[in-house]
Amino acid sequence: MSNLLEQPSYPRTQLAVLDATERLLAQRPFSELSVNDIIDEAGISRTSFYAHFDSRTAVIAECLRRVMGEIAVAVDPFLAESETDPDVAIRASIRRWVAAASEHGTVLRTVSEQWPHDERLRELWFSIMARFVAGTARVIRTARAGGQAPNGADEERLSACLMWGYERVLQVATAGDAAGLPDIDAIVEPLAQMMTGGVYGLPASAVR
Repeated sequence: MSNLLEQPSYPRTQLAVLDATERLLAQRPFSELSVNDIIDEAGISRTSFYAHFDSRTAVIAECLRRVMGEIAVAVDPFLAESETDPDVAIRASIRRWVAAASEHGTVLRTVSEQWPHDERLRELWFSIMARFVAGTARVIRTARAGGQAPNGADEERLSACLMWGYERVLQVATAGDAAGLPDIDAIVEPLAQMMTGGVYGLPASAVR
C-alpha cells in the first residue's frame, strides 16, 4: 500500500462505477445501496462491474482511495513544509482539505460509518490515517528541532490526536446540523487554531 495517498487514474468503466456510487450515496445510505443499483446508475453490464470490483465494499474502498489522493494533494503545503510561514501553509492546506471533503462528503461519511463494522474498510482507513499521522509527526519534530515549537507530548501521539480529531470534525461538519457548526466553512478557522496550537503552541496567525 505504498501508493495509498497518490492520485490514481482509472479506466472508463471503473470511473463510471465510482461516479455512480457517489451520486447514489447522495440519495440513500450505503445500507440501502445494492450492486444492481450501482450497475444501473453506471450504465454498465454486470460482467463489467465484476471485472473490476468484487463487492459494494470494494467500490467504497476505491472511492476512498480516490478522495484521499485529492486530499493528499490538498495538504501538501503543510506536510511538504514548502511555505516559510507555517500559518499560511496550515490555512491553505485546511481550506483545500475542507473543499475536497465537502465535494466528497458522502464517501467520507460512509467510510466513517462503515469501518467499525467492516475489516476491509477498517484496514484501509487506518492505513491512510497512519500516513497523515506520520507526516504531521514529521512536521512537529522539524518544528521542535528548529526552535519553532516547544517540546511536549510525544510527536506521534500528538499527531494522532490532531488527525483523528480532524477526521471526526470533518465527518460531523459534512453531515450537517452539528451543534456549533452551521456549515462546513465554519470549521476552517477552528481547525487552523487546533493545528497551530497543537504543533506550535501558538494561536492562529501568530506563527512565524
